[in-house]
Amino acid sequence: MRLAILGCLGMLAVTPAFAQSAANGATAANTAMPIAAQPMPTANPLDIHNLRDLALACTLRNDNPYYVAGTSLCAGYEAAVLDFHLLDTMGPRHNKRKVCLPNPAPTRRQSVAGLVSWVQSNPQYLDEPAASGVLRYFINTYPCNRKTFQWSPPGPMQ
Repeated sequence: MRLAILGCLGMLAVTPAFAQSAANGATAANTAMPIAAQPMPTANPLDIHNLRDLALACTLRNDNPYYVAGTSLCAGYEAAVLDFHLLDTMGPRHNKRKVCLPNPAPTRRQSVAGLVSWVQSNPQYLDEPAASGVLRYFINTYPCNRKTFQWSPPGPMQ
């Protein structure tokens, strides 16, 4: 939750003139390039419209002026999607849960690295909504085994 708030605050700190100067007028339409090598979009690079935009925010280098805001936004976005799924499948709906995290749960850094790796291996999902792509990542990486699944309240990711 704190990282989601930090990501939002980082987005507020970015001015449109600064975003234009950092964008270099390029688009991120080329899916053959690694995500980190793709040029930044012409609009604010922290605007998340699809999985490609989120992956770009997740892979900003630490010398990029958007690094802190982008990585915070990425981790917060990923945690929010997971939290929503876990809360949506609490109580009587627990048998609808599609994501079951291991114990101990992955750290935020591990989870973000896993998402980036998964996105690079599955470029066919780059243009789908970011939340859908993140949930697809979690379902594929941490599926629930219904034979051994036992419901427990969701806990915070490390």
